[in-house]
Amino acid sequence: MLVGKTSQGNFACIPDWGAGCHLACLSDEFYNTEKLSNVIGTVDGITVASALAAIADEIDLA
Repeated sequence: MLVGKTSQGNFACIPDWGAGCHLACLSDEFYNTEKLSNVIGTVDGITVASALAAIADEIDLA
């Protein structure tokens, strides 16, 4: 999984699954769960959004 920032905001990309989407700040579990669930399914979307929120303070996307 790739996580990054563009001029349009944060994004997540999972090339092996052919999936990607825009994200809010990494600590925003609700929004990120909604976006990720639309592209990778509910369980995986919740899991990835929770993991991103857990490590949000360690990742500098500035």
